[in-house]
Amino acid sequence: MDYVMVGGGALAREIIDWFGPQFARTGDRFVGYLDDGDAPMARFGRDLPQLGPIAGYTPAVGVQLVMGIGTPAGKAAVAQALRAAGGTFATLVHDLAFVTASARLGEGVLVGPFVNVSSDSKVGDLVTVNGHSGVGHDVELGDYSTLSCHVDLTGRVKVGEGVFFGSGARVLPGVSIGAKGVIGAGAVIVRDTAPGATYFAAPARKL
Repeated sequence: MDYVMVGGGALAREIIDWFGPQFARTGDRFVGYLDDGDAPMARFGRDLPQLGPIAGYTPAVGVQLVMGIGTPAGKAAVAQALRAAGGTFATLVHDLAFVTASARLGEGVLVGPFVNVSSDSKVGDLVTVNGHSGVGHDVELGDYSTLSCHVDLTGRVKVGEGVFFGSGARVLPGVSIGAKGVIGAGAVIVRDTAPGATYFAAPARKL
């Protein structure tokens, strides 16, 4: 399978590095990337061709897109435009991740190395789960959300659409996270959070 990376920033480079060795074994490959900047990967020594800006890209037949944008709002806007143009997003699970058979992953989900996605969890479309994070049993994780590294969503957590979790954030069992919120790095969420709000500290408080 041929893949086109959407975005040319740090997360996109990480994803390419995560899956490059895996693709070498399977015969899959990244054939290029889309970004509105001026060859942002070139300065890091990447020879992956830039296929042009995101806007106006026409997805090729037989090529799947890989979401390399981390911000939930950015993911949502770009994904909606590319889907309207006929694009489809690949769901990729790293070889060093563990996803239980009873878990359900949506379209365009990225599961990084050393991630655990546990029993009967439901991960929505275009969710990014960065390395060493855990999605506990019976978690419901809304579309376009992003988990940075070492995030721990314990059992029965419900996450609304478009939530961003900073590195090391933790959510206690049964807590609901409001849509389009931000959970700061190292925050420990002990009770339900409001939609669109930002929380930091342990125990977390609303800013």
